[in-house]
Amino acid sequence: MLVEHPLIRRRKLELRRYQETVIARAVEDNTLVVLPTGLGKTIVAVVVAAHRLHKYPQSKVLFLAPTKPLVVQHRKTFEDFLTLEEMCVMTGNDPVNKREEMWDENRVIFATPQTIENDIIRGLDLSDVSLIIFDEAHRAVGDYSYVAIAKEYIEKSSMPLTLALTASPSSQREKVAEICRNLHVKYVEAKTDRDMDVKPYIQDVKVRWVRVELPGDFKGLQKLLQDVLRDEIKRLKDLGYLESANMSKVNKRVLLGIQHEVRREITSGGDAYSAASTVASAIKVNHGIELLETQGISALDEYFRRLRSQKSKAVKKLMADYKMMKAMVKVKEMRKNGVEHPKLDEMARIVKKYKGKKVLVFTQYRDSVESIIYRLNEEDILAHEFIGQQARGVKKGMSQSKQVKVLERFREGAYTALVATSVAEEGLDIPKVDAVVFYEPVPSEIRTIQRRGRTGRSATGEVYVLIAKGTRDEGYYWASTHKERRMGDIVRDMRRGLDEQAGITEYEGEGGVEEGELADDNETGEDVEAAVGVGQQSLITFTKEKDDRLKVYVDVRERNSTILSALREKCDVELKQLPVGDFLLSDRVCVERKTMGDFLQSLVDKRLMAQVSEMRRNFQIPILMLEGVDELYAQRNIHPNAVRGAMASIAVDFDMPIIPTEDEEDTAQMLIALAKREQEDNRRIVALRGERKPELLKERQRYIVESLPNVSAVLADRLLERFGSVEAVITAQEKKLMETEGIGSKKASDIRKVVKSKYK
Repeated sequence: MLVEHPLIRRRKLELRRYQETVIARAVEDNTLVVLPTGLGKTIVAVVVAAHRLHKYPQSKVLFLAPTKPLVVQHRKTFEDFLTLEEMCVMTGNDPVNKREEMWDENRVIFATPQTIENDIIRGLDLSDVSLIIFDEAHRAVGDYSYVAIAKEYIEKSSMPLTLALTASPSSQREKVAEICRNLHVKYVEAKTDRDMDVKPYIQDVKVRWVRVELPGDFKGLQKLLQDVLRDEIKRLKDLGYLESANMSKVNKRVLLGIQHEVRREITSGGDAYSAASTVASAIKVNHGIELLETQGISALDEYFRRLRSQKSKAVKKLMADYKMMKAMVKVKEMRKNGVEHPKLDEMARIVKKYKGKKVLVFTQYRDSVESIIYRLNEEDILAHEFIGQQARGVKKGMSQSKQVKVLERFREGAYTALVATSVAEEGLDIPKVDAVVFYEPVPSEIRTIQRRGRTGRSATGEVYVLIAKGTRDEGYYWASTHKERRMGDIVRDMRRGLDEQAGITEYEGEGGVEEGELADDNETGEDVEAAVGVGQQSLITFTKEKDDRLKVYVDVRERNSTILSALREKCDVELKQLPVGDFLLSDRVCVERKTMGDFLQSLVDKRLMAQVSEMRRNFQIPILMLEGVDELYAQRNIHPNAVRGAMASIAVDFDMPIIPTEDEEDTAQMLIALAKREQEDNRRIVALRGERKPELLKERQRYIVESLPNVSAVLADRLLERFGSVEAVITAQEKKLMETEGIGSKKASDIRKVVKSKYK
């Protein structure tokens, strides 16, 4: 069907029958759209967006995608089809003031979710947004930014509608249900390649499994490492953490479960340090075996190199094992002699068949990328890496702008092969390729589907999966296969409606609430009294909701924590760069939040007591909040008495309360409780500078000057030394202020603005 719409370019867009069906549902209510890769999810978004913008002429549409290249790609698609010009891309690279202008001036905004979440924290208003599109919606679980944005949007928008897009939701019903809850989805439109209205548009993708045999020297090395692992597993069995030392029954998941159990025992005061060291060694050896079996000698040698630089007791014990030392020497020799995994030759043979065409090679590990490129170059195949942004050791990552350039060069034919890690699996507009090679199977059904979907978009494509016989490659292959079949069943079940799947309750209309939420949100004092009993009136009063909003200042370093989302439900939150502490709850209460990992690290690097001293000096009631206390003695090899001594000093010597919390949600609720106590019961105001008054005249003078905008303690000293008094600093004109080292025109202007502006 050719689309005729005031906001869509004439005779530009033609819909397929299944797209019409999906759009008809998506314009009615919040919808999750599940479509195989390459079947036009973005086209569905274009039409739904045009419908909403036409229906609500003063509204905006927000399109969210996980990465900047993907955001840019979607904007290009919209520009191809819509007649609107007011469209922009917004990311964290844009300054805050510029983003505010872009938001005001445009009707369709394409952005990364972290950017929008941070702007919401700063006060971004979503009330005039008539549609939010969540691309790669399977990410909407846990504390991913999509979750907080969707919640804010449903609560604040006067005309909410969400459109969630994904090719592969999950093979777990619970996870699919969580996605639907988090994005407030009411309908699911799911299509598979088996549907009659989809089949005509599906290109044939031939999947070939190419099995290779591990050579004898690999198997000898494999046996050495397996012997080391077997010894560690036997120790775990002797310690009572395993029923059997049979290695076929012990995998990474089992070992991680034991590690968690051991940490809990140590936290409870148990003597499980030997077990902690043993399970850590087992996990490291197990990973080494996986690299040997699935990747090759170069990747394993690089891993061993990184291990040797570590200083933990587990690593030192492992490095002292004779069989481990023998294995490491053998790996070094094999790499020196140019021995590599047989997959490399097989991969090169496959890619060589597509001379003059485009091939995409996927590998799980970045260490393997260089080996693959080197081998392809030996065959005169032009290959280039395509990796993520994050650095790995001394190797730098690839910026998003560099990623875009590499894809463009690949599209133009500068390279015929692209060797990619997981960054190329999701969403990006990878140029049409004739073949995809999996250097190894991956146990994730989502990643398998995404990798495979990179070919067969407009013509028949081919997929090759390299599998080393008798290794975990085979287990990973079958795991992804079974999960993919299970996901297919879930997608088909979705058509029966969310209320029949995973117990999701329906909510009432646009912007409604889910059943069961009402009682909690409107809990009264009487309800609490019934729960806690008579005679607890002070607690009942404290728990009641009040009309006035609490005020909390939050340090910018906490902007990515889920604490902010919880605080914003009950408080007016303002992000500031706080010189001391993480949260200001009144003019006298400052809270420093530390996770157990941060607490222990600050104890090791000796900054803990300096921070505590600074809080004690500046605030009447400083509080240390320790998050995740059940892991107190398990995370680091620090003697419990050292930890207890530090906590005793904080409590006794510095007279500072220590409040334990379970997690970020518990931390947020405790902060709200403290803020209520100070601001409602004690009638204290929140002052951004909640410090105690300095006693010496010199300190008082510097204290006043430091309160001027962008004036540090150093600049305050310089200003006072130059002008001689606080009065002279305050009355100095901009030109005079700029004569002080460190005071430019911007700072001078800000200082004068604060001094002379009328108080409102």
